[in-house]
Amino acid sequence: MKTRIIFIAVLSLLFVNGLMAKNQKVLFSVDMDCEKCQKKIEKNIAFEKGVKAIDVKLDEKTVAVTFDDSKTDVAKLQKGFKKIGYEAVEVKAKCCSGKADADCCKSGEAKTTECSGKCKEKK
Repeated sequence: MKTRIIFIAVLSLLFVNGLMAKNQKVLFSVDMDCEKCQKKIEKNIAFEKGVKAIDVKLDEKTVAVTFDDSKTDVAKLQKGFKKIGYEAVEVKAKCCSGKADADCCKSGEAKTTECSGKCKEKK
């Protein structure tokens, strides 16, 4: 009976912890040249702590990483890229004028599909 209660308590804690974790997505620009680079990034970055998913687009030279923000952050992910010989530059969302998201929101310009949603919709 005690074992069953302990088991249920542990399961409950794991479930609550899973609900509290927030996944974030970041897009990096990475100077990669070939499929070998792509595979190296896919194999190594996928094993960085907190990484949930990775989408490498060689033709666009971008890497989208979905991660658990309670286990890692953008700076740590960039260090992971550096360990394998690549520089990863975070790509900020752009609004209609090409300004950074925060600048777009300040000016009240309409958002594009890449915008974070903080900008006002164009009417």
